[in-house]
Amino acid sequence: MSRPRLELGSWGKITRTEISEGKWRARARFRDFTGKTKQREAYGDSGAKAERNLLKTLRAEVESAGDSITGNTTVTALSKVWLADPDLTETCTEQTIERYKDSLNQHVLPALGEYLLMEVTVSRVDRFLRTLAESTPGLAKTARTVLNGMFKLAVRHDAIRSNPVRDVRLPSKPKKPVEALTVDEVSALREGLRKWQDGTGYRGPRRGSELLDVVDVMLGTGLRISEVLALRWDDVDLGEHPTLTVSGTLVYLKKRGLRRQSHTKTASGFRILTLPTFAVEVLLRRSVEMIPTETNAVFPSGAGTWKWPNNYRRSLRDALKTIEGQGRISPHVFRKSVATLIDAEATLEAAAAVLGHSGTAVTSKHYVAKAAAAPDMSAILDRFGRSRNEKDG
Repeated sequence: MSRPRLELGSWGKITRTEISEGKWRARARFRDFTGKTKQREAYGDSGAKAERNLLKTLRAEVESAGDSITGNTTVTALSKVWLADPDLTETCTEQTIERYKDSLNQHVLPALGEYLLMEVTVSRVDRFLRTLAESTPGLAKTARTVLNGMFKLAVRHDAIRSNPVRDVRLPSKPKKPVEALTVDEVSALREGLRKWQDGTGYRGPRRGSELLDVVDVMLGTGLRISEVLALRWDDVDLGEHPTLTVSGTLVYLKKRGLRRQSHTKTASGFRILTLPTFAVEVLLRRSVEMIPTETNAVFPSGAGTWKWPNNYRRSLRDALKTIEGQGRISPHVFRKSVATLIDAEATLEAAAAVLGHSGTAVTSKHYVAKAAAAPDMSAILDRFGRSRNEKDG
């Protein structure tokens, strides 16, 4: 009876043989990606070590075959192929790919990297992701995205029949109500920020106008902090009809540091916004006080480079906590307040367009504070009032 044919990139049963005292050999039949089956062997000072050395050699041969993926490919090897796949590299930003690499190196590969693809089951992925979600739900979501992309690629290469990540669902978090500030609350907060900057009513020296200037531009445009700090004077038109063009954002890349990314988070984020009067006044004043820099940034750092969003965010959060006292207000509340006011006074579609969203779903779910409107049942409920009036009469 002939031996069963091995799949490409797979090997048969490993045998161990002691060939001399303290020297062992491990052997196995291996079918390479040309279809040829050959003996592969490795040595060690024990049978177990010889087998481990052989497995290391066999897996290295599979991994060196480039994008040839089989059920015997390790998750680590699959990750390398996936990171080089054009479907990823041509559709994701450098920042996104860097985040995926961090997820792989810090979470996915330490937990699953040594498994063969054929050994990765739905339950194994489910346990890993749920354990990660208990401590860091956001990181678990990224890890699921990474694993899903990797195993989609493995299915495309016929290495496995189905994607074990597809049926894994992360625990849902209770939806927090959207918190937005009213016009009066914004007015009070701006006054608090002004006093905090001037050093009146709050401990500390005069702090300059930078903090409130950025807040005012956010309130006048709905921009993210990283978008405001990426503004160049080329993006600002303070003519008869003042406008601002949102054309980029600041990102941090490990190998390149802080840089301006010359496109927005999404295609719909590239937009021109008409500026309200108070934002125009801020920008006019800054244009007069401007000192030319290489970046041409509207809000440069003291050294004339791009201002770090995290540093600004930290300063703003500290100021807000000092003013408000409880730390309830986050820097992102200004963007939500813009969306909520526009939705109330104009339309949800207008709010989505100003924020740079491609549709209204994200705007409605995450940015607009609004109670759900119940159906008008007043005519029916008036019957209670009529019965009361008849008795009173």
